[in-house]
Amino acid sequence: MMQRLPAMIAVLAMAASLAVVPAHAQPVDLPIPAASTDQYPPGVAVRQTAKGPVYADAQGHTLYGMDMRTLVRWSSDAAQYCQSPCAETWLPMLAPPGSKPNVVFPRGFGQAPARPAAAPGAAAPAAGAAPAPVRGGFNAVPPGFIAQANAPDWTIIQGPQGPQWVYKGWHMVYTRKSERPGSTAYDGADNFTWNSLKFVPSVPKLTAPSSVATQFVDGAYALTDKSGRVLFTGTCATDCAGWVPLAAPMAGRGFGEWAISLASDNPQWTWRGKPVFISQEDNPAKAPASGTVLRP
Repeated sequence: MMQRLPAMIAVLAMAASLAVVPAHAQPVDLPIPAASTDQYPPGVAVRQTAKGPVYADAQGHTLYGMDMRTLVRWSSDAAQYCQSPCAETWLPMLAPPGSKPNVVFPRGFGQAPARPAAAPGAAAPAAGAAPAPVRGGFNAVPPGFIAQANAPDWTIIQGPQGPQWVYKGWHMVYTRKSERPGSTAYDGADNFTWNSLKFVPSVPKLTAPSSVATQFVDGAYALTDKSGRVLFTGTCATDCAGWVPLAAPMAGRGFGEWAISLASDNPQWTWRGKPVFISQEDNPAKAPASGTVLRP
């Protein structure tokens, strides 16, 4: 027992040290989804920066999204979070005068649905009684509002300074006070609370074999296989082990810009008359030095 005691103390000490380390999910670590429209709020445009294309205001200042998911643990209503001193450095992108909020968030966000009025002649609730439930639950979407899960690119929420724009349902839109145009210096600031609103164009419509997909790679979409490895073309003179053909069905037929080559023992897809290969590089987004990544 005496021999086991030091080991038990060490385990307990380790558990205690881990208990004080905060563990918070960070959904904002994921890339912002692709745009679904090319219609932006007044004054908003897409501009190039050192980090790639971002949304910017009319003066070229980068638009940042205050990601409300990171503020759940700090505020019961994250839409009202950016007040003093936050408002001294972050300027909200207000919607035009007279705009009305049109997005409703889950519990703890934005405007909660109004509770139904009592029927005429109904008795008043007893003092201290729980309020009547909202039909459809607390998160029921009132008429004229959009559920956060279904929010398009640009919607409006009631912010601390009035109705303001929201991007992709979660990112309240701000600029950083005194930041020079084109700067993205505050991208990921405050533990990913602030993220530059990176522009990702709409996913291209693709007619291709079932084994082909698209992925946003190095600032543009590329053709990939289903595991995310880029497809490329070119001519290999030496060391061709990494040039794996995109296999086609033996009895298949081509369509559109895709055809099947029978030049070798195994059928291979070609695209626009060029043989297609699957990258075997350590970085699946790269092609061999003599290969060219295929882009739709």
